[in-house]
Amino acid sequence: MQAIKTRMAEVKTIEELNSLLKNYFASINIKSLAFTYYNQHTKTGSKLVYEWATTSLECWHNYYLQEGYADIDRTLESTEQSLLPVFWDVKEQLRLAKNKRGRRFKQESINFGLDKGLCIPLHGPKGEFVILVLHQRVNENGLQHWEKHIDSWFGILHTYFHFLRLLLGAKIIGEIPLTKREQECLRLTAEGFRLEMIAKSLKISKRTVNFHLQNANKKLGVANKYLAIMALWSNSN
Repeated sequence: MQAIKTRMAEVKTIEELNSLLKNYFASINIKSLAFTYYNQHTKTGSKLVYEWATTSLECWHNYYLQEGYADIDRTLESTEQSLLPVFWDVKEQLRLAKNKRGRRFKQESINFGLDKGLCIPLHGPKGEFVILVLHQRVNENGLQHWEKHIDSWFGILHTYFHFLRLLLGAKIIGEIPLTKREQECLRLTAEGFRLEMIAKSLKISKRTVNFHLQNANKKLGVANKYLAIMALWSNSN
């Protein structure tokens, strides 16, 4: 564990830092993981600062965000209120799901190949919430005996987050950057383009346009795209 923490202190870019984390878990047979960093509690502001997923999980991770499953994810909610990790079994969650959308969410995750998972939470010094989710897919065993490794994983996550904050820059804590695509969708909306026109102009689907606009809303901590446009203009002036 000390070796990877030392190497994290030496990296110069976020990409290098992410690679260290991904490679470490890949070396112990955990190849599907996702990292999400909120500026505030996800239920009070939903300011998404930074997120990524390994290639094998990226499709599901993006779909999860697009569908707004974070809003109904009881595991995420319980993790957010805890300082301890939460282990879950998708089939057991499906059995206990109480409504149609919740059952669909769990069935889709099973269809994608997910089997079990471990949510590791971290609460930052300025009220941030960070979660690293380690996924075990069908026919994998990377989370077997996870209890024996969790102290090391907590230490690695703490170190990763410390250097991530430094690399992102202190100024973005409370000042959320938008991706190029999110800015394009907001700019075209401000110019009077309708959803269909934005999709055609950017050569993406209407659903993807909606996803980028909703993501911008979350990052800027506003309720709709028009307030997001105003917030973006205020930040740029």
